Amino acid sequence: MKEIVNLNILWIILCSILVFIMQAGFMCLEAGMTREKNNINVAIKNICDFGISAMVYWLFGFAIMYGASKFGIFGTSYFFGGQFLQDKSTIFSVFFIFQLMFCGASVSIISGAVAERMTFEGYLIIAFITAGFLYPIIGHWAWNGVNYGEVNGWLGGLGFVDFAGSTIVHSVGGWIALSGVLILGPRTGRFPENATPRRFNANNLPLSVLGTLILWFGWFGFNGGSTLSLNDYVPNILQNTLMAGSAGIVASIALGLLITKKVNVFSVINGGLGGLVSITAGCNAVTLSESVLIGIVGSGVVMLVDHLLEINKIDDVVGAIPVHLGAGIWGTVAVGLFGDPQILATGLNMDQQLIIQITGILAIGVFLFSFSYIFLSLVNKFIPLRVSLISEEVGLNIAEHDANTDLQDLLKIMSEQANSSDISQRADQNPFTQTGMIGMHYNNLLFNLEKSIEKTDDLLTNVIPKTIADRLKSGEQIADSYNEVSIMFADLVGFTELTQKLVARRVVSALNDIFSMFDKIAEKYGVEKVKTIGDGYMAVSGLFKYEENHAIMIADMACEMHDAIERYNKENKRSLKLRIGINSGPIIAGVIGDSRFLYDMWGDTVNTASRMESTGIPGETQVTEKTYDLLKDVYNFEKLSPIDVKGKGIMQTFKLINKTDVPKHDA
Repeated sequence: MKEIVNLNILWIILCSILVFIMQAGFMCLEAGMTREKNNINVAIKNICDFGISAMVYWLFGFAIMYGASKFGIFGTSYFFGGQFLQDKSTIFSVFFIFQLMFCGASVSIISGAVAERMTFEGYLIIAFITAGFLYPIIGHWAWNGVNYGEVNGWLGGLGFVDFAGSTIVHSVGGWIALSGVLILGPRTGRFPENATPRRFNANNLPLSVLGTLILWFGWFGFNGGSTLSLNDYVPNILQNTLMAGSAGIVASIALGLLITKKVNVFSVINGGLGGLVSITAGCNAVTLSESVLIGIVGSGVVMLVDHLLEINKIDDVVGAIPVHLGAGIWGTVAVGLFGDPQILATGLNMDQQLIIQITGILAIGVFLFSFSYIFLSLVNKFIPLRVSLISEEVGLNIAEHDANTDLQDLLKIMSEQANSSDISQRADQNPFTQTGMIGMHYNNLLFNLEKSIEKTDDLLTNVIPKTIADRLKSGEQIADSYNEVSIMFADLVGFTELTQKLVARRVVSALNDIFSMFDKIAEKYGVEKVKTIGDGYMAVSGLFKYEENHAIMIADMACEMHDAIERYNKENKRSLKLRIGINSGPIIAGVIGDSRFLYDMWGDTVNTASRMESTGIPGETQVTEKTYDLLKDVYNFEKLSPIDVKGKGIMQTFKLINKTDVPKHDA
């Protein structure tokens, strides 16, 4: 006899360990189905809620559930886990451990439903009230006295049967989860207005599949241990548990292919769990074929409830309500439909049993939902249960626990670079993690981007003066005025006729060769090229560092440009000529437009310089009287006929001949 008692004790201890392992299953399932920015929060909830559940269940939860019954509603003894009982036996201690594991499982169900938008403190309050009061009270109604082979709770006394907790464990968590998600509301963006409901991408579905398998493994202890002894019912219970879960998976596959032509991972996971929840209430009193049918229907119930939640815009992150509440209700009803009356031993026929099962479901549902909804609503008035919008967007890993993942570190670097435009930072790179590999490729992208920026900088300084380019890169808005500069406009006479003889590529090549020569000459004399327009070339001297001899600098450049064109003609057998116009005076200069960089100058001085070129003589340089006054002591000139300049009237012009070391013409 002692050996049998010891064997029973060993069996319950092993089953307690199996049920405890289900905590790891819940953690993997929920952490995998949530987004990565919230997975640490979900994981830490699953360990913290168990710790709280164990403490409060030991303090008074076990006493409320299994203590001496008061009115069949709550217990009044066994506080502190019955620690101070004189006749406390080993089997009592083992029973306490086993029931504590059930309490922890019931609380963990709530975590996944309210994930990604509930404060950590708010969730701990729910864990406390569930483990300390709600679960023990419901458990007392149906299971009080079961450890002594008695029925003391009012619901159990009516004949209500829930062998391992489809309602007492699973639906308790489901009802409280439902009230929680209704108070919290859906996650931001889950149900866009006038759009299809959005399913957020799960962080790690393989981890969720692993969690499902761990839960399934623990379920053998959950259902098998509820015999409270290693008896002849155990093999049948384990067999029914196995096949109901399998039937739930197969049903979800078949329904997915039938409805959407695809096998949905989320549905397969929850379909299998729905089958397991469904069989839990009657696993000791149904046949194997009935277990398969119960599992199939349980899977369908899960899909149906999930659809109903979605069309009513109720957001359950992991599907805890469809699985544990929906399938839990079905499993409890199934006891009345399929349970063997002899095994149930309630003295009721099938019709009476079904009525009692439904009565128990309604009584428990009304009490739990009403109490938890009112209680959480009151808490929410004083301690907001929902995190702020910013916290939700950042993720609860950081907002609630200041905990980062590798991906969030990478995103932080990207965000800092976006805000500061500083791409010198580098992300962590680890070839053995997905995020590290992304970081490695991101760093390569940054390296190539820096090289591209260097090339762009070189191109920018070729298009506009370097001093302007540097100011542009610093974000400065450029608009400057200058008291006196000298401006040159140069035009290639004969180039239009040349373009009719050459293909487009040769035209561009010829212009590039010619203007490259001009650029080198400009650099030699300290003159800034402003821009090129077709076959026209514009340059300015005295712009960025005022020089009194700015007119001389640009005149010297003009002379050398004529010589360069002559050399080009000889080398390439061309007959091009330069027509150059120069004017000196005040200007305004700056960058125009915000969609592209265009450095330009404007004012009467610019317009007059352009007029000097357009009315000039091919092969010669024409200057205004202002420029002539600045150059007459250095250069020889020939006086030309006055011209009419729009907005300026009649102006005297001069043709630049050569330096004064050569005898000059009379002006």
